[in-house]
Amino acid sequence: MKTRIGAAFWLVWIVLTVAAGAAEQTPVPRIEIPSLEHTFEPVAEGETVVHDFVVRNAGEAELEIYKVRTG
Repeated sequence: MKTRIGAAFWLVWIVLTVAAGAAEQTPVPRIEIPSLEHTFEPVAEGETVVHDFVVRNAGEAELEIYKVRTG
């Protein structure tokens, strides 16, 4: 009988410990880009045009950008 009560206690303790650990959230990065596209006004051939896109990390962990492609 004591063994069953002891085993039940440990089982409940393990379940509660795992549930408490799952409730904790790991910090993650969260990217925010207000404008995903930009349309240039007509320009003369050979003229260089530039536009800066704003990229912000609104998360709580470091945001790493490995690759950027134009489309």
